[in-house]
Amino acid sequence: GREPQNENNLVLNLLHQHIMLSKRTNVHYDLVFILDASSSVGKEDFEKVRQWVSNLVETFEIGPDKTRVGVVRYSDHPTTEFDLGKYKTREEIKEAARKIKYYGGNTNTGDALRYINTYSFSKEAGGRLSNRTVKKVAILLTDGRSQDYVLDPASAAHQAGIRIFAVGVGEALKEELDEIASEPKSAHVFHVSDYNAIDKIRGKLRRRLCESKDVFPQGLPDEYAFVTTFKFRKASRKEDWYIWQIIDKYGIPQVQAVEYNAIGLTKDAVRVVFRNARVSDLFDRNWHKIALSIQSKTVSLYIDCRLVQVLPIEDRENIDIQGKTVIGKRLYDSVPIDVKVVRICLLRQKFGQDMGSSMPPYLHENLHQNFNRHIQGLISSALLEHAEIFVRY
Repeated sequence: GREPQNENNLVLNLLHQHIMLSKRTNVHYDLVFILDASSSVGKEDFEKVRQWVSNLVETFEIGPDKTRVGVVRYSDHPTTEFDLGKYKTREEIKEAARKIKYYGGNTNTGDALRYINTYSFSKEAGGRLSNRTVKKVAILLTDGRSQDYVLDPASAAHQAGIRIFAVGVGEALKEELDEIASEPKSAHVFHVSDYNAIDKIRGKLRRRLCESKDVFPQGLPDEYAFVTTFKFRKASRKEDWYIWQIIDKYGIPQVQAVEYNAIGLTKDAVRVVFRNARVSDLFDRNWHKIALSIQSKTVSLYIDCRLVQVLPIEDRENIDIQGKTVIGKRLYDSVPIDVKVVRICLLRQKFGQDMGSSMPPYLHENLHQNFNRHIQGLISSALLEHAEIFVRY
């Protein structure tokens, strides 16, 4: 059963994976927006579409060697507004997005999907070969039933390695959005009531685009450390929540800290709960550093550079990294906290008592930096919402 809610507990969830580490760089995207510009949208709502594209672009690292962005609008026929290779900076793309033309007409979504598959990601349009560091992504926004068939061109795009998100507004049919979107449908289909609501899904869409396998492309090794500096805000409610979490593509938590529940190797779950007088210090609304040293048989907790407790942990199963990684998530929704630092370090040795003076040694600089780049991207774009160290009041 669960511990009483009036205890200050640090409960940590963890799974592990044995890996061979190899050189790894950050993941970027060839990103193409496919925008419904048919008569059903209207000039006023299309202005909201322009702003939505501009706002979403703000959350990416833009550049010739980073994320490239293109826009295709469609009605009777698809038309390239600008290719992937045209603009080199975020500000250039945002300015171009605010000038996307609107003409009206019919809604031939299938034709647009066929067009982006044959042209928009091509070398001629500024596309790159899809590999471990560059992913092809299309985000389609529509508000009505297509007047041509979408299943076959969507399937061809999926087979070509294009990951498609389908965003429906108002009367858009869910069945048709499902035909367009990549698998799993639950992660790639969005629906809102009207164009006033599309900006509300911007953060969720951006987080789903960034998969855990992009942050941890080789998984996590047998031994590593999690370090974060954070504080509660006055608005933080006394409920269960997570500082760091990895969720698989079906929504099942894989790694969580403070409830340290993990999928067990020989049982459904293994669990470590830290109960110590010093754990209470975390709830005083001041800045604190938490560090967890994950060893093959033990988990060590450090608070504010001091070792608090070392507890045994049973054998753990592999982590499924096909889902997402999130920061600052309460059990059921977001939690207001301030976070200064989030680090994953791959250990050569255990923490020493001088943990605060330097980070513990890690085995792989590239993976460490790759994680930090993704986390910084989430924080700088105001998408900080999930990361796992689960804290129970």
